[in-house]
Amino acid sequence: MTMQKLLLIVVPIMLVLTGCAPTAKDLIKIEGSSMEERSFQTKFYNTTQEGEILSASVSSLQDMGFNVDEINKDFGVVTCSKSRDARETGQQVGYFVLALFAGANVMSLADHTQHIRATVVTTPYVNKNKASVRLTIQRVMYNHQGNVINVETVKDAVIYQAFFEKLSKAIFLEANNL
Repeated sequence: MTMQKLLLIVVPIMLVLTGCAPTAKDLIKIEGSSMEERSFQTKFYNTTQEGEILSASVSSLQDMGFNVDEINKDFGVVTCSKSRDARETGQQVGYFVLALFAGANVMSLADHTQHIRATVVTTPYVNKNKASVRLTIQRVMYNHQGNVINVETVKDAVIYQAFFEKLSKAIFLEANNL
């Protein structure tokens, strides 16, 4: 192969690859979806009583089936978790049929269990007599052998809304000693 033919092949490939490379600005740019996620993960309350907010957060998360892993009152952080079965009938049947026809052990690719971790962070704004509460939920999926097959942040606004409804009621009860 001559040098000209080699250049005709290599140069266009290099141009395509360098045209796709992200710039430094692209790497730190906050996407609109991040801002949207933050908006349904965060709620403001008209109180600066961080202890009441943390206590109400713990009871709300426990109502949702979470177990408390850690509470750090100094930083206003609560971390909870729960493990659940992740198997879905449709997925299991699909992998079973694939295993029948392919003759391979594809069941190790199927979801088996999931570990869900919820973190609440409170930030008081004393001069505004408010506090923000942010909930983030992550999910780690495991296969039959216990290997991680997927890690994701839960982005379902309905789940966050359910938490904040419970939290609002719990904060009211805490504030009124009911």
